[in-house]
Amino acid sequence: MKQPRVTQNFRDFRATVVTSDSRTVTTLQTVLPRLGLVVDAIRQTLPVEPAPGPRVVFIDGDMALPPVGEEPGMPPGCAIVGLVGSEAPSRLRGLVSLGAQAFLTKPVHSGSVYSALFLAVNSFNRSMATQDRIEDLMQRRKGRAHVLHAVTAMVLREGIDPDQAYDRLRRNAMHARQSVEDFCEALRAPKCNEDEEASPTEERRRRA
Repeated sequence: MKQPRVTQNFRDFRATVVTSDSRTVTTLQTVLPRLGLVVDAIRQTLPVEPAPGPRVVFIDGDMALPPVGEEPGMPPGCAIVGLVGSEAPSRLRGLVSLGAQAFLTKPVHSGSVYSALFLAVNSFNRSMATQDRIEDLMQRRKGRAHVLHAVTAMVLREGIDPDQAYDRLRRNAMHARQSVEDFCEALRAPKCNEDEEASPTEERRRRA
């Protein structure tokens, strides 16, 4: 699987800070713009409002976090950094449940922000790439049924072996600039429509 490109520059990123700790807010408002981020939202509670563009959300684990299993959904495209004061397992578990990919200990020191930011954004990007790959594989797996049907139909119709049938379908798919699965699904669609249209007619004949 091709890995996403490593992000090192955070220009055009936006940041949301969720904490009631004024010292943490001051530090992040000072450091993040130096790294290219715009701090455009400071909140004391969840949830985080959706907003366009790549975003990093800093969430204070010392707040009253929602119970595990009842977390509000994070907007898409958000990497999450947990702000850790208390290292109690329940606090860390709450941050992990919210999707934290990196942590900053409090009080936040300016020299540690870039490392946490780098880890959170790139871990998030890899996670999204993996999820996309899984969804693609699941879709292709479903498409294999269409390929099997098309190969079988060609073998029965033209008297060739399955390898020859598959090679012909693959060449035709390449010519059509489609995946084999999509091409075979398109071949099968008209037949399915004909079957659906024929079913009521056959039913009426049986009743007659």
